[in-house]
Amino acid sequence: MAARNKYVYGNTARALQPVRQDVRSQRRETLRPRKSIDRDTGMNPGFMIFVTIAMIVTGIVCVQYIRMQSSLTTYVNQISAMEIELQSLRAENDDYESRIKGAIGLEDIKKRAMDELGMKYASDEQIVVYSSDGTDYVRQYVSLE
Repeated sequence: MAARNKYVYGNTARALQPVRQDVRSQRRETLRPRKSIDRDTGMNPGFMIFVTIAMIVTGIVCVQYIRMQSSLTTYVNQISAMEIELQSLRAENDDYESRIKGAIGLEDIKKRAMDELGMKYASDEQIVVYSSDGTDYVRQYVSLE
């Protein structure tokens, strides 16, 4: 009864009977006549021209890619050199600006305006108070004098 039962219990399957194959019949099927092998691997002139053109096009594409990569690298180097120059010019400009601000103080400007140009602080009757509706600017429609 166990011989009829083909279901195998457990985690491994056991071979019931080894399978025998005829090696000579397989060898005959895989062998082909010598003429058909030579005919199949032969290259005709059209295929050779196609392969040659494909190689030339591939070479041209590769050379153009290398040229573009080289020019891109050159441009990147130029841009980085210009950025360094820009940073140095900005630092120099900031230095000049701080020297100018340090050389001319607000007190000097106030003294020159009051002494040489005759400017004065506004008196109380010159100050006009206005009411604002909450906006940040005021429109003047009439002269204040």
